[in-house]
Formats: sequence, C-alpha cells, structure tokens
Amino acid sequence: MKFSKIFVLAVLSIGLFFSTVDTNAQMTKKRYHQSIAANPLGLAFGMLNATYEHQVSANNTFTVSGYYWSFLNWTAIGLGGSYRWYILKDGPAPIEGFSFGPAISFSSWSYDLDGLSAYDGGINVSIGAEAAYKWVFDGFVVEPMINITFGLLDLEGLDYRPFGAGVNLGYAW
Repeated sequence: MKFSKIFVLAVLSIGLFFSTVDTNAQMTKKRYHQSIAANPLGLAFGMLNATYEHQVSANNTFTVSGYYWSFLNWTAIGLGGSYRWYILKDGPAPIEGFSFGPAISFSSWSYDLDGLSAYDGGINVSIGAEAAYKWVFDGFVVEPMINITFGLLDLEGLDYRPFGAGVNLGYAW
C-alpha cells in the first residue's frame, strides 16, 4: 500500500513537471539568429535578389545579397551587403522588428541590342541606406523594405533609379 502511494505521487509529480515544461516552451518565443529571403515582387520589374542575414550582436545584423537585373536591353549581376540596427524589436532576437542601416552594392552591367552593342556597360558601385520591418512566423519571414542608393560610377545610357521597395519572403532559423 505504501509503495502504491509513492508510485502515484511520483507519476503525478512527473506529469505535472512535463505539463509545465510544455506550457513554458509554448510561452517562450523561439530565437532566430539567421535568415534567408528573396523578393518575388522584384521579378515584375526585372530584378531578382536573395539576401542572407546573420546576427552579430544583441541589436545588429549584417546581410549579404546577390542580385540579377534585366530591363530594356540592360542586364547585370551583383553583390551587396548592409549592416542593420534593430531599434524596435518584436522578439528576443535582433532579426525581428524595425531595422535600418547603410548598404553597398557592386554590379557588372552589359548592354545588348540584337548583337549590336550601343553602350559599353561596365561596373557600378552604389551606396545608400535601407529600412525594413521583419515579421517571423514560426520560421517564415515577411519583410517589407525600402531603400535609397546612389551610383558612384556613371554608366553611359543607364537610367539609374535610386529608390527601391519590395517584400522579402523567406525562412529564419
């Protein structure tokens, strides 16, 4: 009889412990420290980009981006990066909430008009800033963003657009 009471108390204690662990796990928001995302809306304007973001401190991240542009007769590939400060955070990790920071990109442009090259193309370097607000839903990322950049090198015939906007969709872990 004494053994059965101890057994019942032990089973109830273990059950209570695991039920509170599960409740605490549900109440604690998962920490995300990295993400990868792309802007599908950019395809409508001839641009494809993918961005990797990594936490470097409690409120900061850096990003690395790859780009492909194609509009009119111009095409380009490029690499870029940014450093972000998260000032309004939704969660415990810095990759959620409002961020802003400086950005830089390097791109190689070419021009082709039915085999006849009217312009030489070349390399362009752009600097500027970006602002974004990122939500993470069970690992899935939605991030509307805007940016403004200025080309440091002019390419003859290229109509440079300094403003950009988009919505990145991706995954965080």
